[in-house]
Amino acid sequence: MSTLMPGHAPLKHHPLANLFPMMGDREQDELGEDMQKNKQLETVKLHKGMILDGRNRYTQLVKRGLPVRTEVFPGTDREALDWVISKNLKRRHLTESQRAMVAARLATLKLGDNQHSQAGQICPTTPDLLSEVAPPPEPEPAVSQSEAAGILNVSHRSVKTAAKVQREAIPEVVEAVDRGEVAVSAAAEIAERPAEEQKAILEALPRDAQGKLTPEAKKQVRAVAKEVRADDQAVKKQKRADKEAKLGAKILALPEVKAGLILSDFEWHFKVRSEETGMDRHASNHYVTAREAQTPEAIVERQRERMSIAADDCVHLMWVPACFSAIGHKVMELQGFTYVSQFAWIKPSIGTGFWVRDKHELLFIGVKGKIPAPAMGDQFDSAIPAPKGEHSEKPDFQYEIAEHYFPSLPKVELNARRHREGWIPWGNEAPEPAQGGLAFTDSEEEYTGDAGTLFSEPRPDGEEQAA
Repeated sequence: MSTLMPGHAPLKHHPLANLFPMMGDREQDELGEDMQKNKQLETVKLHKGMILDGRNRYTQLVKRGLPVRTEVFPGTDREALDWVISKNLKRRHLTESQRAMVAARLATLKLGDNQHSQAGQICPTTPDLLSEVAPPPEPEPAVSQSEAAGILNVSHRSVKTAAKVQREAIPEVVEAVDRGEVAVSAAAEIAERPAEEQKAILEALPRDAQGKLTPEAKKQVRAVAKEVRADDQAVKKQKRADKEAKLGAKILALPEVKAGLILSDFEWHFKVRSEETGMDRHASNHYVTAREAQTPEAIVERQRERMSIAADDCVHLMWVPACFSAIGHKVMELQGFTYVSQFAWIKPSIGTGFWVRDKHELLFIGVKGKIPAPAMGDQFDSAIPAPKGEHSEKPDFQYEIAEHYFPSLPKVELNARRHREGWIPWGNEAPEPAQGGLAFTDSEEEYTGDAGTLFSEPRPDGEEQAA
């Protein structure tokens, strides 16, 4: 333990201490008055020649020309980190937004890095009386956002939002979150506006006698953030719509017919426990199934001609039975599409299965080329309940999704059994095209129109099921 007399060289803040915000001016003044009256009760903790704990005490002692009692923290950088976080979390009542801001700072800090360059002075320059400063230690691995989220007990999403605020918001907005006046989610919305607008938003909010935002101001912040989010979503939605329209026009202008969206329902062949007793309700009784195409490679080869209609920029909506999902992923990959997500059709009645009794069917979404994702707030739910139709018939939401997301792209439905305005049908059971329309048929009879059913009607013995 040692004492620094007035006039000593100013100490810098250790980067680990800077993870947490300082007290406000009024709180600091109250602390300073208390120390002037009752003396310094707690030491200022130092690590590598910088203040690890006690920045507010140090500031007020220097301001009043009082001596500063210090103590050196004996541990490593990692031990110092754990100590600082534990001490501050126990001492302060931080909101989730404040903890997220701390975690975001932590995730950008390299322990053992050149901490002198990262620290900041707090006092005017005076003659340097602390001539010996320890050299920077060897860098330790940085703490990831996920690790920082766990340490501060906040969600990873909150940390990412806080990092956005620290990157894009003006200092006044960052300080408002650090003080607990503005939620980090609202600050992230405000941060998307130009700096002048961010400042104007804060300046327009009511404050109390100490200059802090009032409870009414916090309500206004939420309202402003909601309005900003709605405005930004509208702009992004329009930009996305413009991209989709340009892409559709580009594909339609090609010299040959190409699809920007393909809706496929492959003729899956379900295996049964017994070929002798389990075929009476098999899908092959309704249409020719792909008995010989059991591997991803064979399925891709069987569909090669029909899939050649895909444009370089294309969306593939592919129906896949749940038990075929692993094969479906591989098929999509071999066809040149990147899987991005899926819908689940929730059926009103249960089906059969070897492991579970199936009540849902998957609609994979795959893309290749430059396909614009749906605008934020404009997406469908992933699980969609819908009634069952005829054997293997799919619900109309497949068309509604495709047409809502991609109204301008030319669309092809493989193994179609009915006509839908604006779609090109393919398959032996495809309806006759309207006058001047287009249709595709396959040269081989076993490439039949309707795709294979996912599940037969409920059956007690569970005979029919894919492998």
